[in-house]
Amino acid sequence: MKPTKIVLTLRSVSMSIFLMLSAPVFAQSNDWEPVTGAGNLSGFMSGLTVERKLPSGELSTGEYHPDGTGVLISWGVSYPRTWRIEGDDQVCITAEKESQCYQYEQNRSDPELYRARVSSGDEWIKFRSTGERAVVTNPEQEAGSKGGAATPTAAEIAAELSNPNTPMGTLNTNFDFINYNGDLPGAEDESALKIVFQPSLPYPLGGGKNFFVRPAIPIIVKQPVPVAGGGFESSDIELGDIGFDASVGFSFKTDAGTNVLIAGTAGLLPTASDDAVGLDQWLFGPELGGFMVRKWGAFGIIGSHQWDVAGEDSFDTSITAGQYIYSINLTKGWQISGSPFWSYNHKADSDDAWTFSVGGGVAKTAIIGGRPWKMSIQYLNFVERADAFAPEHQLRFTVGPVVKLPWKGRG
Repeated sequence: MKPTKIVLTLRSVSMSIFLMLSAPVFAQSNDWEPVTGAGNLSGFMSGLTVERKLPSGELSTGEYHPDGTGVLISWGVSYPRTWRIEGDDQVCITAEKESQCYQYEQNRSDPELYRARVSSGDEWIKFRSTGERAVVTNPEQEAGSKGGAATPTAAEIAAELSNPNTPMGTLNTNFDFINYNGDLPGAEDESALKIVFQPSLPYPLGGGKNFFVRPAIPIIVKQPVPVAGGGFESSDIELGDIGFDASVGFSFKTDAGTNVLIAGTAGLLPTASDDAVGLDQWLFGPELGGFMVRKWGAFGIIGSHQWDVAGEDSFDTSITAGQYIYSINLTKGWQISGSPFWSYNHKADSDDAWTFSVGGGVAKTAIIGGRPWKMSIQYLNFVERADAFAPEHQLRFTVGPVVKLPWKGRG
């Protein structure tokens, strides 16, 4: 793993000199002495900016104000912070309910050299003061899921990733295992396996708005196909029809939390490498969604109506479909979550028009190698489906890293 660089911006050289000369110190070794005293530590933190270069190249910045508040900006998202002096030798930084306390030391023979450590740990971070900046001179122990002075916690990132209008970029991959049932002979013995790559790389428009183009690229590993005369054939590994949505997300802050509106378009491209696993149609139509994001989690619904605008049997498809999505925040990056599907086929017989699933699962967000990863598993039961042949059970495993956006947008 590449060494992690951390840059701490101090208010001025005078603060370093002040700490060096006035702090009551007691030698811990021949080379280092602790920086102590509540007044000195308070002066050290007031107006301090902490910057950390993540392994991905993303810059994470913490700003700490004299009134004990602060803000951490990481992966394009702002997280609130508070800080306090604990005892005579610790600075404690709190994110939600999780706190990290730090101790500082100064080198006796090289006054520009400092080191810091989490009070409960053994790993020291060295940084050199040069003017108004200080640069770490040794690799840092990974902050991990508890975060740090310039890194968000796993719980904070998990909650943010549940926001459908997050400016975080992700590269999600879904692994879907599906069992079928229906009136066709042998339907209950059929199953499918699909892998769907679904990246989300939002472009920030400013003012709580983000523009999304989110493709869903399916690789069909196994798909049962009914054949004339009865029975089923199993498809080879094929590319399926690529779905997409192009939408704008709007966030509205309220006393209770954040409300989100999603508006745009959705469609389907006839990209299937075999007609047996695709529609051979171009689908297009409007998309609309509404969500509430709170401290406890998030809930909302998103849907689209799509017509076939070109392709085989044009103007013969009219489908309203979407998902209802929920998450409940737990601790340490764990969540209860689900995103069941629903659809209504306006061209089908009334008994076969509705598809509706219920279910849910768990999700875990972790910091691995300085990068957030979210993993989830959910089970769906299709309680309404077409009578002849349709999915009955689905197990979905999703994994995706947070990635640095290739653009900054307007922020």
